[in-house]
Amino acid sequence: MLNKKTKKLMKAVYYKAVEKDGTFLISQNDLLAAMPYNFQFKKKELPAALKSLVSEGYFELITTEKKGEEYYCITLQQSGYDFAYQIAKEKRQIKLKITLTVCGAVLSFILGLILKSVFTK
Repeated sequence: MLNKKTKKLMKAVYYKAVEKDGTFLISQNDLLAAMPYNFQFKKKELPAALKSLVSEGYFELITTEKKGEEYYCITLQQSGYDFAYQIAKEKRQIKLKITLTVCGAVLSFILGLILKSVFTK
């Protein structure tokens, strides 16, 4: 299960990889720039987060250094391609929970009105 930070990182990696047919080369700074602006992800946290995603089987990672800057060669694996499905599934589950909550509240309100009308006569 991914935490909030690794989920945002995986989303950035997924969209970059889909643009490039599954394999791409990106610098550490460009990968951080692909993250949402309202989300704080520190440069020193990036290698550990990438390694955790590699260990969960989302992609393969090769690290290299060029002119003092670290570059990543990322190749999506099957779990990485399934990431979009996981996100869609989570959204459906959240919508279902909200719908059930609203339906329960409406049903409780109607039941309350019925009981009030029965016992006030």
